[in-house]
Amino acid sequence: MDFYIVDAFTDKPFGGNTAGVVLYNNCDEELMQKVASELKFSETAFIKQLSADTFYIRYFTPNSEIALCGHATIASFHVLKYLNLVHNNKIYILKTNSEFLSVEIQNDNIFMETSIPKSGVCLENASITALAKAMGIENHDIGDLDFYLKPEIISTGLYDIMLPVKTSHILNSMKPDFKALEHLSKILEVVGVHAFTINSSEYTANCRNFAPLYLINEECATGTSNASLTYYLYKNNVIKDFNRKYIFRQGEAMNRPSNILTKLIVSNNIQILVGGTASIISKGQLLL
Repeated sequence: MDFYIVDAFTDKPFGGNTAGVVLYNNCDEELMQKVASELKFSETAFIKQLSADTFYIRYFTPNSEIALCGHATIASFHVLKYLNLVHNNKIYILKTNSEFLSVEIQNDNIFMETSIPKSGVCLENASITALAKAMGIENHDIGDLDFYLKPEIISTGLYDIMLPVKTSHILNSMKPDFKALEHLSKILEVVGVHAFTINSSEYTANCRNFAPLYLINEECATGTSNASLTYYLYKNNVIKDFNRKYIFRQGEAMNRPSNILTKLIVSNNIQILVGGTASIISKGQLLL
C-alpha cells in the first residue's frame, strides 16, 4: 500500500497539520487502526477509489476511528491531485462512514463540504466554571469585547465546545489540565475544545484546539472545528456574508502556523465549506 505524509492547511513543508494518507484496495479495520497507531499522526486517512469521481475515506486517530476529519481530507485530495486522479475546477464525491459530501478542487485550494451544522447546548454556569478551570483560565477571561459570546457546543461533523476568550494574550497563555479536560469532554460528549479570540485585525479568528480524549493534547489545524466556529460566529452575528472566504489562524502556539479557509453557502440549509492548501513531504510503501 502506498502512503504519504502531508502537511495540510499550509503551502510550505513543516507547517500546518500533518496527516498520514494511505491508498488501499483491501485493508481491514484492524490493520487500519494498527497503521494509524504506528504512524502516530493525529489522524490518518485511508482512501479507496470507488469510481472516477467517488472516493471512500476512513479516518483513524492513534486510538480510534472518527467520522470525519477536515485536515486529513484536504491532505487526501491533495495526494489524489498529485496522482492525477482528481483535477482542477471539478467537484468530487467523498463517501464517509456516515454520509456523502462534496469536495471541490479550486486551483491550489481544496474545499470540502462539511456536515449540516448542528447546535448543541450553551454551557451553563457550573460547566463554564469547570471548563475555565480545565483550561487554566478564569471565568472572566471567557467571552469577547463586543458580542457577548458564550461557550456553546457545535458540530459540522464532530461536536466541539466553541470557547471564546477576550484577548490573544489569554488564548496564547492557556495551559490546560489535560486530564480534567478529558474528563469534561466525556461528560459533555464532545471531541474537545476549540478556543478562539476574535480580537484580531488580520484573521477572522485566532484559534487553538485541544482534544486529549482522543490522545491529541493540541492540534495545529482542525478543519471541522473551524467550520463549526464559522457557524457559531454566524449564529452570533459576528460574520454575515455568504460566498466569501473567512480565514482562521491556528497552530502558532505549536510553531506550526495554519490558515484554514471557510465559506458560508446557502442551499436548503446553511452549509459550511472548509478548505486550504497542502504540501506532500514524504511518500513510501507499507510493506504489509
